[in-house]
Amino acid sequence: MEAAALWMSGIEPKGDVAEAKEIATILERAIAGDSAAFEQILRLYERRVLMLSWRLLGNIEDAQDSTQEVFLRAFKYLHRLDTSKPVEAWLVRITVNVCRDFGRHRQRRQSLAAEFKIPRVTNADPYSDLASDERKKMLRDAIAGLPLKERAAFVLRDIEGLPTSEVAAILNSSETTVRSQISIARVKIRKAIEQLLGGQR
Repeated sequence: MEAAALWMSGIEPKGDVAEAKEIATILERAIAGDSAAFEQILRLYERRVLMLSWRLLGNIEDAQDSTQEVFLRAFKYLHRLDTSKPVEAWLVRITVNVCRDFGRHRQRRQSLAAEFKIPRVTNADPYSDLASDERKKMLRDAIAGLPLKERAAFVLRDIEGLPTSEVAAILNSSETTVRSQISIARVKIRKAIEQLLGGQR
């Protein structure tokens, strides 16, 4: 499954013009105070936010709490939303900030939920040979061991597939810094996996 497919629930936007206009209309109603319209937004993007939170925080309980906080903040600051820009990017930015706060105030559990799945990656990806469930768990554990800034950059770029420029905007950083964080993260992940594999021999 492609990373983009994990962004949305079963009623996800399809990206066509009519769908974009419909979402814009729902957003306008929500901004005007229509709580039913905001619930529609929540249903559309809740899975997207939950999956990203799960990857950033490492366990489902924190991810669920984080997702609730994301939509509380989204509701509170909905009047600040620029409706000429995609709502997804706005929600991703809020999600990263909320997860950052969670990381500062709550000790992250070490284990990831067993059913968490890393999307299938292309053959060009250095981690594409991690096919077995055991090796996928190694990759998850290696990602979970990264500092939050490096983890966020890696997850958004290498797993979610966002362009570097968008990742930089979401993280309020420069593209150079993001590239550096991703490079460092890749090296750390590779070393962590090599150590785990070495320990099995």
